[in-house]
Amino acid sequence: MNWNSFNALGYLSVILWIAVPVLWVLHARLKPRRWLVHVSLLVALLALVFAKINSKTHVNRIQQDMSEQLAAFRAEQEAKRQAELDARGDEVAQIRFAEDDQDDFLDRAGLDESELKYRDKLDEPEVPEWMKDKKERGTGTAEDDSLEGKIGGVEGSEGMDSESLDKSEAKAPVVMKADELAMANRLDALNLNTIRLLIVIALVFVVLDYLKRANVYSEAYLPLPLPSGWINAATPLAVEFERPEPARRSLDEELRWLVKRGDSFVLFSDQPGAVGLPGHLPRLVRGGMPVEVLDVNESDELVNDDFVFETVWYGRGCFMVGSRQRSVSMLERFVELLKKRRVTRAQLGQTVHLVWTSKSPIPEPLHAELLRLGGAAGFSIFHVSH
Repeated sequence: MNWNSFNALGYLSVILWIAVPVLWVLHARLKPRRWLVHVSLLVALLALVFAKINSKTHVNRIQQDMSEQLAAFRAEQEAKRQAELDARGDEVAQIRFAEDDQDDFLDRAGLDESELKYRDKLDEPEVPEWMKDKKERGTGTAEDDSLEGKIGGVEGSEGMDSESLDKSEAKAPVVMKADELAMANRLDALNLNTIRLLIVIALVFVVLDYLKRANVYSEAYLPLPLPSGWINAATPLAVEFERPEPARRSLDEELRWLVKRGDSFVLFSDQPGAVGLPGHLPRLVRGGMPVEVLDVNESDELVNDDFVFETVWYGRGCFMVGSRQRSVSMLERFVELLKKRRVTRAQLGQTVHLVWTSKSPIPEPLHAELLRLGGAAGFSIFHVSH
């Protein structure tokens, strides 16, 4: 291998893509997970940029060293000339004049027509194909491409100085043997293809990492309204979860987070208005896909327990219950409805979070039924301690 196959940026791209799988291993081993898998994607993209620059500005300038072919061609022509001398040396005069060159040793005087044709053929040596191609590539009309030549000249104009001409000249080509040139091209293609493959794998790892962390309270980031089945397939959501202290977010921010995940919630508290939430919470940025948040009152007969259950089951809204008595009675009705859904094995498309903020725990028989039936259907009990 010729170390001149790559330039500095080319070798730097190799170092960068080698670091990509190392970052994957570190990301898998370090807990809690941070951002190494995302850094690996950025490193792979940077490696691709450097590899492309190396390919276009260095590898494409490499040319084959033709010195051996030229030497062989000259030796062949010399052998032909020497053979002619040996064949006709006895028939020509051995007198040499000072103004004669080496080819004048074979005087054309006295040669017949067939001998003259043979002599002329020798005077025009056969040019190899590779030299013909090179000559054709280098052949061009001597047109004046300057501005003066395009517009017919400008009176009193001066030519470009030598410094500007030197800057415009192309870089000198890198010369290598044929086998080294082929190896350089293969290494360049291998480098580019390897980096592209690593970028695809890094993208897959970023997506998988996001799904695995979405149900982990301490590691989740950037909530997106994705189907709960995708997220739960990577990391199952706990049927019951106790909010840690200190918490990552305030309670109202926790509820906004759940809505941005595409989920619904029912907030159970001891007093109405315990959490100051607006009437709508957006699922997307800039208020996109707003979800209505209703406050359940004892006097409102239209917002009954069945209505709340069906609304959160289909993800059409969220609710806040400000009475412990109403909270317990609503959960008891939820258990009855879940038993009916259990017969058909119905499951939620999006998780419904039962956010329990009351100081008193859920009654034990009711709690056990919620864990058994709600967990199978896709409900999750989210305890918020005071």
